[in-house]
Amino acid sequence: MRSRKRSKIIKRTVTYVILGLGLLWTVFPLYWMVKSSFTVASEMYVAKPKLFQFTATFDHYIDLIQNAGFLTNIKNSLIIAGITTVVGLLISIFASYAMKRLRYPGRKFFSASVIVSYLLPTAVLFIPMYIFVSNLGLGGSKWAMLIIYPTFVVPYCCYMLRSYFTSIPYALEESALMDGCTRLQTLRYIIIPIALPGIAVVATFAFTMSWNEYLYAMIMTTSQAEMTATVAISSWKYGDIINWGRIMAGCVVASLPVTIIYIIAQSMLVSGKADGSVK
Repeated sequence: MRSRKRSKIIKRTVTYVILGLGLLWTVFPLYWMVKSSFTVASEMYVAKPKLFQFTATFDHYIDLIQNAGFLTNIKNSLIIAGITTVVGLLISIFASYAMKRLRYPGRKFFSASVIVSYLLPTAVLFIPMYIFVSNLGLGGSKWAMLIIYPTFVVPYCCYMLRSYFTSIPYALEESALMDGCTRLQTLRYIIIPIALPGIAVVATFAFTMSWNEYLYAMIMTTSQAEMTATVAISSWKYGDIINWGRIMAGCVVASLPVTIIYIIAQSMLVSGKADGSVK
């Protein structure tokens, strides 16, 4: 008995130590980002910066709003990521449902095409995408991203929702169809409420993908007023001169919307709504 208790204590101690080190490894960059955003410029460029002691200031945030115009870039990212997420979800819900529940010619081909398009790297497609949006007259505009971003958000959402719709018992749909519901009514009143946790997860990641995207946003936008938050932050590096205070403050502000989205989505991640529904 003593050896078992001792082994359990050792395993638990090792587990907590590993988890603590992993937590420290994850949290420390966030702490350093927030700390640097409040540190005066004279203390940021020293050879050996102090870990906890620093002189606090709000100058970087004031510079971020007054001189950099970062709120405009945040607004651009919110508009683009929000619209892309809504459009991507609407298309993906119908497409995933059709690929899993309906029978029609070419269903397997369309399902495989979604996976292939999701696996294609963005670096391969940015040249044809740039030519395409330029021919539409959207070159150098932030609205070009509303055409480009769904090309990788929709395949991702379809790939995730398709597997989630598979876990929903088909007997629920059969019962609704026998009671006189149409396919759209079944999708609206049966499938979507049950799949809401999965939809919330997919929406969160779709928003994050659109918010953090850098390559297309950098290529398609040219003026400061059209840039997204990620591109604006990278533009504050001028050769070998890096404005670390503004960059760190911008990273803190840019991380807030995604953090809020994750917190809101957690309240919707309630699984098991379909448990016991089919006997």
